[in-house]
Amino acid sequence: MRILSGKFKGSKILTNKVKFKESNAFITRPTSERVKETLFNIIQHGFNIDFSKVSFLDCFSGSGAVGIEAISRGCTRVSFLEKNSVACECITNNLVNFKLYHNKQENRFRILNYDFFDKKLSLFHKFDVIFLDPPYDLIKAGKVFMRLKELRVTKINSLIIYESNKELVSTDGLEILKSRKIGKTHLNFLKVFDW
Repeated sequence: MRILSGKFKGSKILTNKVKFKESNAFITRPTSERVKETLFNIIQHGFNIDFSKVSFLDCFSGSGAVGIEAISRGCTRVSFLEKNSVACECITNNLVNFKLYHNKQENRFRILNYDFFDKKLSLFHKFDVIFLDPPYDLIKAGKVFMRLKELRVTKINSLIIYESNKELVSTDGLEILKSRKIGKTHLNFLKVFDW
């Protein structure tokens, strides 16, 4: 897995190689380079977002590849939310490798080792771009969006991106702005209209 554009273009990202016990499935499923390229092209050119002026929340972060791509493209405030501690260690190692995680910058690039659904989780920030990539078949979209609303991390104009293996047809309180299918992956771009 490589960074596709920006300051760290071409650099390798460490990925988590840990598998579930008694299974060949990896604990995390990285977003493919093709999907990531489409995702960032749409954010930047489809929605005219200047990464140097936005804050980014990468939920269900895995190796942190999406959030790190945002940093490479100029984003100065990125939070990674991931419940698996081995995956969080992988994100930390990636940030350290790119010299992004030391005393001066720890407040700008945060790794939050929490379950997205943990009721004790409070982020105390609102974000301009929120990327959600939950385990496809384990969590329904409605449950994710309900929890996102509870977390109160969206602004009036926040762009919410939901990666899944199915097209979103309707969502309570959210407007689907754009959808794109890349192979078997669906990227859904949304905004809040009634929360």
